[in-house]
Amino acid sequence: MKRIERTAFALVLAILIGVPAAVFSYQALRDRQPREIYVVARTVERGGWSPARIVVKRGQKVRLRILAEDVTHGFQLLHFGVNAGAIKTGTTKVVEFTPDRVGEFPFYCSVRCSPLHMALMGTLVVE
Repeated sequence: MKRIERTAFALVLAILIGVPAAVFSYQALRDRQPREIYVVARTVERGGWSPARIVVKRGQKVRLRILAEDVTHGFQLLHFGVNAGAIKTGTTKVVEFTPDRVGEFPFYCSVRCSPLHMALMGTLVVE
């Protein structure tokens, strides 16, 4: 009987230690992977940025895939040193960065794309 009790105790101990460790390691691995976000740039007349508000976590690597849908656009997020340069119509550019501070930060089109170019802005929210 003592052998069965020892085996049961070892099994319970393995479950109590193993499950949280597996969950923790999965979360750590997931947090190291870049958070990939697809962003579409359109002139303001055609809807502007989509999404116009992006929410991410501080310290997590972010990968933006930016598509210029209708005309040549640019993408700048000055607070984190991100500048995608000119993105030609129908093409996608990828930028990566890791936000190191919490807050709301504007991003905008850096290429004069239309008469309402200055209104083409969005917000990155870092939690």
